[in-house]
Amino acid sequence: MVVFSPTKKDIKSIEDTARAVLGFPTSRKWESKDKQARFKSLFGANSTVITAIWNEIQNHIDEDVFRKHLLYGLLFMKVYSTEEVHCAIVGWPSVKTFREKAWHIVECIAELKPKLILIENRFINVPPETRVGFKRSFLTDDACDFGINEPYPWDRKWYAVKFNGPGVKYNVAIAIHSDNICYASGPHFSGESETTIFKENLGTAIPEDEPVEIDGCTGGDQRQMKPQAGDNRKVRKQKSIFRGRQETIFSRMKQFNVLNSHFRHNETSEEHTLYKHQVCFDAILVITQLKFMIGGDQLFDGASSKQQCVTTAEETY
Repeated sequence: MVVFSPTKKDIKSIEDTARAVLGFPTSRKWESKDKQARFKSLFGANSTVITAIWNEIQNHIDEDVFRKHLLYGLLFMKVYSTEEVHCAIVGWPSVKTFREKAWHIVECIAELKPKLILIENRFINVPPETRVGFKRSFLTDDACDFGINEPYPWDRKWYAVKFNGPGVKYNVAIAIHSDNICYASGPHFSGESETTIFKENLGTAIPEDEPVEIDGCTGGDQRQMKPQAGDNRKVRKQKSIFRGRQETIFSRMKQFNVLNSHFRHNETSEEHTLYKHQVCFDAILVITQLKFMIGGDQLFDGASSKQQCVTTAEETY
């Protein structure tokens, strides 16, 4: 696993940059107990996570991009208001400057996804005995729709039943035995079948006989273990805990307003619209994973029960 260990000096540099960018008044105490809450409210992560991101991307950014511009990109995704509001928060750069720097940062963060979101991380903390004998699930998998402004011309493939309007869909798989996001695919059109998405994406990344825990909405592949697939009540209860952990991933990601409100950056081409939404999603996926690794966030322990989840392909239906 990749190890991130920003130094205290690096963290202080980011904090000092944030203080200057925000124009924090000298009459208020900066080093207070609510400092990290302030970072999370404005930028979506604490200063340790933000520093780790800077350390990873600083060798891949444009020459005229600096620490303060990292804060532009994070604030853009977290607040996702009008450009004038964004500029007012960070000291009134021009709208053009803010827009260019923010999008560049978002793209750079998104490029960290292959380094952090790894399918093999599903085996972290797995007890040795679970790797032999009966096939056990190491992943939970689910899809989530995100609203966008209505594309023109309209096509029903965009339609999301969840909010009766246009949207895009992403599939995310997380480890059962650790706090790791292991796989993500998208954007897909909201009208696309979740079973098709599974077969063409996550299904190609795992063995043909490895089960995956899902909710009750899909199940067209024998590896997809529905809630009722289980030997007894305790197993089915454990499976519900696994699925509960899965749902918290999407709620954490939607703390960034760019994913929690209708995405308004529709472009002239369908391809460009999907690209812009994808880089925002992937960047937030990276930030969420880093928050598990070094930011102090954690999922509730779904694999602590003595009664482990044991399901086989024959039990799916």
